[in-house]
Amino acid sequence: MKKTLKTLLVLLTATLLVFSLVSCGDKSAAIKKAFEKEGYEFSTVDAENPVVQMLLDEDALENVKDYELIVAKKGLDSAVIIKFPNAGAVKDYLTVEDKDGKKDTSKYDEAKEKGLINGNCIIFALTDSPKEIFKKA
Repeated sequence: MKKTLKTLLVLLTATLLVFSLVSCGDKSAAIKKAFEKEGYEFSTVDAENPVVQMLLDEDALENVKDYELIVAKKGLDSAVIIKFPNAGAVKDYLTVEDKDGKKDTSKYDEAKEKGLINGNCIIFALTDSPKEIFKKA
């Protein structure tokens, strides 16, 4: 009886751990809610969207075609949010490998420090108000 109870408890704990790890990675729902609360329109777009074209350079546009692109817009205030499959993919996206094979994470570190990364999402905006909403989400 004790052995069965221990086994059941271990399985329950492992299941709970898996669900908690999976749920904490995707921040897009919280980000969407925060922007909608502030009156922003929130829509999923492709790389051909004019707002995306304006905020991302050519290299970034090539590299994000496989990810979900979200535009948050309120009047002239716009932001592009790239939703990656997980937080590790964000780091990979911003990590550059030099000719010696060394990985440079300075872009990732700088974006993280500025609050431009939230979970599995990164924001590109010209003004500070969308960035502040994104940080707090």
